[in-house]
Amino acid sequence: MNTFLLDYDQIEQRGFPKLFGTYVGENPERTSFTSSFFQHDFQKEADYYKLLGTLSAGKYNRQAIRQILERQNRNFGVNQRHLQQLDTLESPRTFFVVTGQQPGLFSGPLYTVYKALSAVMVAEQQNALFQDHHFIPLFWIESDDHDFEESAKTSLLRGTAVEEIVLDPWQRLPQQMVSRTPMGKGILDCLAQLEELLPDSEFKNEVTAKLQEFYTPEATLESGFAKTMAWLLSDFPILFLTPGDPAFKQLATETFSKELASAPRSSLEVITQSSLLEQYGFSAQAKPRAVNLFYVTSQGQRQKIEQSGDEWFELSPGRQRYSRHQLMEMCQDHPERFSPNVVLRPIVQDSVLPVFAYIGGPGEISYLAQYKRVYEQFGVTMPFIMPRASFTLVEPGLRRTMDKVMQKAGRPGFSRRQMYTTTFRDLEMLKKNAVDGSSEEQYDSLFDASKADVRSRLQELEPVLAKLDQTLVQSLQGTMRQVEKSLETLQAKTQRANRRKHDDVIGQVERISAELFPGGSPQERSVNICHYLARYGTGLLGELAGVMQAHATGSHMVVEL
Repeated sequence: MNTFLLDYDQIEQRGFPKLFGTYVGENPERTSFTSSFFQHDFQKEADYYKLLGTLSAGKYNRQAIRQILERQNRNFGVNQRHLQQLDTLESPRTFFVVTGQQPGLFSGPLYTVYKALSAVMVAEQQNALFQDHHFIPLFWIESDDHDFEESAKTSLLRGTAVEEIVLDPWQRLPQQMVSRTPMGKGILDCLAQLEELLPDSEFKNEVTAKLQEFYTPEATLESGFAKTMAWLLSDFPILFLTPGDPAFKQLATETFSKELASAPRSSLEVITQSSLLEQYGFSAQAKPRAVNLFYVTSQGQRQKIEQSGDEWFELSPGRQRYSRHQLMEMCQDHPERFSPNVVLRPIVQDSVLPVFAYIGGPGEISYLAQYKRVYEQFGVTMPFIMPRASFTLVEPGLRRTMDKVMQKAGRPGFSRRQMYTTTFRDLEMLKKNAVDGSSEEQYDSLFDASKADVRSRLQELEPVLAKLDQTLVQSLQGTMRQVEKSLETLQAKTQRANRRKHDDVIGQVERISAELFPGGSPQERSVNICHYLARYGTGLLGELAGVMQAHATGSHMVVEL
């Protein structure tokens, strides 16, 4: 595998926000920015010892956490040797390296697996650095989420096209959590479509057989996703947690109650921090609500809790009205009936679990920057916020196509890293250069010379005409504009004719675009890993883990398979 590192600030326009580039890079403003929006800086050695001391002194119900994790992970099919990590959990020197995502059909987009591998690699690094402590990688499955449409789809490459597989909801109630929605018979159609789309290879049958085992009509997306991830990562010591578990909600009771007791304070803290973020020139991602909790009905539907007065709240939809005191009593008696939104979720995570680091993507890190004051409000320690590994996978056929295009674009001396940087930064310019480079004539330069020559000749007439009649100068200027416009029109027609003549070159560039940026988005956000597993086998994950070990996550990694 050849690997090339691309700086995030050079590929910002390809889905990597400026805030993310500032946070993971090395620039003068980073120190000030990080101290304003995060409690700990993962690039500062002193902060590691500080956080270890704080977490070691923290109060966590480690025995209950162990019981929940052991029960859930046995159900997901996690390897027994990985469960042995839980033997250390009751020690105050054991911590979690957490990442997470809502369930996705057949594991969702590529970055879901990259997140999990990143958590494993960070845990391994910390275990090597701090040998008197223990770090367990943990994947938080956000199955309380009610965005079924987001979870119930995935995309695969088919040639240069992207084919979407969508699971139709079956007997699903509005706003019902993903963990409570059975997949129904529609999942059989999804499996058939997946089998048709996967490339034929020696690994295809293994992939499809496993997914047929995990994705059944009576199962939920939560269970299918969890079992798929446990299978994919069976060689890695990662555990999984679904926080919708009533036993876990019991551990979160205090955080839920504090949110209800203090609403809308946490939202005001987010708004204050967001204003500061905007002063740095960044936009706010998360939109808080007056109450950052949902109420969960007996059928698993999430209802918004809206504040209708200083001490009164309403559930929406439904409009049942409760006082603050009544809601707090309901929470104490039945915490399983409450669910955090995007603002409160990390607070719940880090109040219940001893979290050393959270592994996030570019978007997540952007909205976590809004939460520092909320952590302080709840008296919860904010973990290190670390970037996940980010990949673009380049298959052999695509690599050969890129070489041809770069030759035609007049950049044969480019290093492969420069080639990929150019591809990420300006694909349209690459297309134009490739077309021009494959042309027998340099039409644009010829037109530019002609326009300059005509302009010069016409300008020579100006002093002569001015002596004769000043109004002729205006006519001359109008003529010059008309001539230039006519030449530009002819130039555009020539360019279109030239492009038609070189459709093969354009097709090659469009193939590059389709595979590196399917649907216009980075590959890791657009397509599912099953395409690559069917072609290269599950051993590919071990190879990607090796790439992570060799390179820091402060750069985007282009990996040639």
